[in-house]
Amino acid sequence: MLRTGAYPSILIVICWLTCTPVAWACSCGQPGPVACSSLTPSGPVFVGTVVDIENPPVEGSGKDQTGRARYRFRVDEAISAIDAREVDVYSGRGGADCSYHFQLGETYLVDAGVYKGQLVTGICSDTRPVAYAEPLLSELRARRDGNPYASVYGVLRQTQQPYVLTSSDDYDRPLSNTLVELQAGQRKLQAVTDANGVFKFYDVPAGVYHYKAALPKSLEIAQTILSAPEPQITVPENACFRHDLDAMPTGRIRGRVLGPKGEPVIGDVALFRWDRYNETDMGWWEFQDEQKGYFEFEHVTPGTYVLVFHNGNESDSDIPYPRTFYPGSADFSSAKPLTIGEGQQFLNADIHLAAGTPTRRLIIRTDWTASPTSDHVYVTVQAGKSNAPGNRELSPGVYEVRLFPSETYTIFAWQDCGRRQEGHASLPIGSRETERVVVDGSDRRISEITLALHDANCKPYQQESNR
Repeated sequence: MLRTGAYPSILIVICWLTCTPVAWACSCGQPGPVACSSLTPSGPVFVGTVVDIENPPVEGSGKDQTGRARYRFRVDEAISAIDAREVDVYSGRGGADCSYHFQLGETYLVDAGVYKGQLVTGICSDTRPVAYAEPLLSELRARRDGNPYASVYGVLRQTQQPYVLTSSDDYDRPLSNTLVELQAGQRKLQAVTDANGVFKFYDVPAGVYHYKAALPKSLEIAQTILSAPEPQITVPENACFRHDLDAMPTGRIRGRVLGPKGEPVIGDVALFRWDRYNETDMGWWEFQDEQKGYFEFEHVTPGTYVLVFHNGNESDSDIPYPRTFYPGSADFSSAKPLTIGEGQQFLNADIHLAAGTPTRRLIIRTDWTASPTSDHVYVTVQAGKSNAPGNRELSPGVYEVRLFPSETYTIFAWQDCGRRQEGHASLPIGSRETERVVVDGSDRRISEITLALHDANCKPYQQESNR
């Protein structure tokens, strides 16, 4: 796969077969900054326009996604390793197989590799529409033409969390004329973004750096989805590394879900823009767990919102409370809106719950011939009409579940008997399962059960080799 200048090292592409010949999943991994490699790649780099497509992808669930698509490009500009006027590039046809789906008549920066004598590309390469190829394209041109090129460069954008039902129209945009700094101890390097938000640092000495930017108080450099701050980067000598920066809003909503007696209640809380609420959607959701005891939405754009606990409203003994809107309403019409301004933080958005459906506690103990650690035992609880409850480990091999009195449950446990190695593949040897126990949730005489299985042939720690 091509490595030119944005990330001058190989990309890690992981594709694995899930269940059918056409169902693939894809993940791309990027290394950090490494020394800038030669511009001569394993395949050509060029700007080209799609003039013909053969066997194009068919979008949609259940569609045939086998085979490969062929894209004929007119080469508009050669960057490296190409002198043809037209060239064919191949890619897959699936929705999750790392393939790139080009559009007829559109122009792209194409980052191609060579596989069995044919040019191929995918979403884990630097291939992209030419309209989004800056500043990468300008750096590739500089390297091609022997001109100075940046050690570290990227685009500074004002952006938001990527959730459709909370997004703000026209919020995302590049930040121009903004000071960006790279800092390593006492060393400070400065650059100012251009009209497209592009910043460039030249001749950056090797070192560990972090970014700063002269942003208004309503914005901060952060990562979308993740709560962690922008990570440091380790820059080697002779780098040519692209690293875009997200300037995200500092707006924040925090609160607690409290039961009828004021106790914290675990469960999911969803955030919607007031005019986009839908009880069938997930929205942007966060979870209140036992450790934190509160929920929090970080990097919230200005707007008017509604908060709702347990929006799915499923019958669930782990969350035995109905859908509840902030501050304690049973329906949307009586909910209280939350209005967040630029950089505003609303830190007491508590949701108060009315009485829920009663549940009771059941203890599950596991008894094995060879006492395994809890990582090797899996307890399963199946319910008839409600959602299956989860289990909480109290101690190794001892679990707690919550049951509805009106429900009947089937409970069992199973254990992986280990794996064997065949070449580079790790294959399961098999598993063992306990007897299935049926428990009536209303029978309070049963407060504890034991799942026992004695099978000397199952050795969960054994790693057999068959090479």
